[in-house]
Formats: sequence, structure tokens, C-alpha cells
Amino acid sequence: MNATSEVKVPFFVDLHNMKRLGFLLILLIYNVLWAGNIPAQNPDLSGIRLARITYLASNLDSLTRSYIKRGYTIKQGKRDADGIFSNSILLSDGSEIILEATLSTDPNDWHNIATKKYGTHAAGIAFEVEDIDSLYQLLQRENIPLGGKAFIKQYRNDETFYIAKAFALDSCAPLDVVFYAKDTAVLHSPEFDSLSHHSNHVYRFDWVLLSAGISVERNLRSVFEVISTWKLHEGCCDFWRVGPADDFCFFRFEPPLKKNIGINNWLSIEPDNIYFAY
Repeated sequence: MNATSEVKVPFFVDLHNMKRLGFLLILLIYNVLWAGNIPAQNPDLSGIRLARITYLASNLDSLTRSYIKRGYTIKQGKRDADGIFSNSILLSDGSEIILEATLSTDPNDWHNIATKKYGTHAAGIAFEVEDIDSLYQLLQRENIPLGGKAFIKQYRNDETFYIAKAFALDSCAPLDVVFYAKDTAVLHSPEFDSLSHHSNHVYRFDWVLLSAGISVERNLRSVFEVISTWKLHEGCCDFWRVGPADDFCFFRFEPPLKKNIGINNWLSIEPDNIYFAY
């Protein structure tokens, strides 16, 4: 009996260890495969939100006064090295309206070309993203035309800045659509709070109505299918909610305008097609 026990007990221990090692090996392989797929996972949709809309003005003072008359608090004057002068408006949720104009008199400067062609117009819309790499790969898998990844300077409310990963949709003039990595610094400060509370109680962007050419609308629909937290349909229109439940914006497409009928790569926000939540 003792001899039998001496044979069987070590065998049992070896078998137990083999099973344990096998389990650990399977667990290790699973973890490696999961880690390898992290960039391709769907990003947290609540971590994607509309952060900024930029207007390019032919007359910055006139555009600024129009917002002041509507009760907005203006943060005056930041001049970039490349000759861009901008004012900003902070909404209560931390999103921004940027009003900018070029100081260049060069007729070949793209800002002057754009304002000559389109007048004062919405020139950019930017989304803040918590997982920028995953979103980029996900949009690539959907065959959405994208520009290359880049690093951009993002200014904070205290005039400091951080370097953020970013990318843009490709070929959708006159409106640039940009996604950039979220800042991990504290967003709220006494200065922020004083600038973001307006007499008209504007909290956030509520609705953005887009006008698009055929191919751009098709591509943007694919984008919204990826980044929206909620899709709805009413009448003849689809609309998408982007952002967390307490800080979101709805997007919808307007019927094509005469000026962009037949132009595939056109994207714009027409005057009065941005609404705010109060």
C-alpha cells in the first residue's frame, strides 16, 4: 500500500500541475490575443463628444460683436505664430466656439481664399476622444477616407497647452472634421467658470445640421454609426446623438443645397444651423 501510494501520489501531483500549467498557458494566450486587439476594440462612445466649432471670419470684430449682443462672454485675443488671431467662447460643459481670422494680406493664404469663396463660415468641427488610436483603426476598417495621424497643439483655458494625437476626415471642404485626444488635465478652474457662465445660460451645443454632398454624407453616416451613442429616425430623417447621456449633441443632415448639388466632397454648416441647450 505504501509503495502504491508512493507511485500514485506523485502522478496525481504531476497531473494536477500539468492541468494548472495548461490553464495558465491558455490564459496567457488569451491575454496576449486580447492585448493585441486592444487598438481595434470599439472605443467607449461616451468618451467621444463635440468639443469645438470654429468660424473663419472676414471681419473678426463684427462676428465677435454679434455674439456679445447675444449675451456671450468673449475671451479675447490669442495670436498664433502663423498670423491667426482668435477669440473664444466657453460653454458651460467645456465646449468652445472659436472665432478666428487671419492677419495675412497674402491673397494666396488659404484663409483669405476660403473667406473670399465662402464668406464668414463654419470652418471646423472637432471631437474630443478618449481612445484616439482605437477610433482611428475602427474608422479605417469602415473604409472612411482619413488623413494621416498627427500631433497638434491644444490650448487649455489657462493658456498652457498639451500635445494631442489627432486625425481628420479627408476631402470635405469647406468644413474640416477633426478628432483629437482628450486632455487629462483638470478642465474646470475659477477662470473657466467665470468665462463659461453666460447671461443667456447656454450650456452646450444641442443640434448641428449638416449640408453634405453625396459621397461625404455617405462617409459621415458611417462615422456617426461608429461614434453615436443613440440613433433615431423621424419622418424622412435619421439623426444621431454623440456624447454621454448628460453632455451630448444631435447631428442631422439637411437636404442638399443648390450650391453643392452634384459636388460629392462638400460639407458645411449653414448659418443658423447650430442650436444650443439652455
